[in-house]
Amino acid sequence: MVEITLTSIHLGSARRVVTLGLDGRDLAYEFLTTLRKSNPRGAESLITRIQTVAEHDRFENEFTFRSVRDGIFEFKRPGLRLYAFYDEVEGLDPQLIIATNGGTKNNKKEQQADIARAQSLRNRYLAAKKVSTTRFRLKLLDHEN
Repeated sequence: MVEITLTSIHLGSARRVVTLGLDGRDLAYEFLTTLRKSNPRGAESLITRIQTVAEHDRFENEFTFRSVRDGIFEFKRPGLRLYAFYDEVEGLDPQLIIATNGGTKNNKKEQQADIARAQSLRNRYLAAKKVSTTRFRLKLLDHEN
């Protein structure tokens, strides 16, 4: 049995943005938590972009949120990226933007590795979602915006 934990970081009028926890790890939540401590201004800017995107059913903007490869999108802030994908879960409304992992945009090689990691996490999530014994848990945070 696989347990998928979706930690809600923002509830918008069109989408809920969550981080993806698989196998006891939630790379996106860990990234955001570390970023809040090491770069509060950068974290706040990224959260503002998340809030903007969550107000739209589909949103794409070269400077805020754009497709990078095969269903993977990136929330952008200068020097920072948070990777995500769209999904719909029956019985959960509004539908989701699922953040998988984040990183700095130090160089193209690191960025490509982060995108590949996001694709891998998305594929693992989608495979687990098809299995009838997979359990979903939505975790709401006290400070959910």
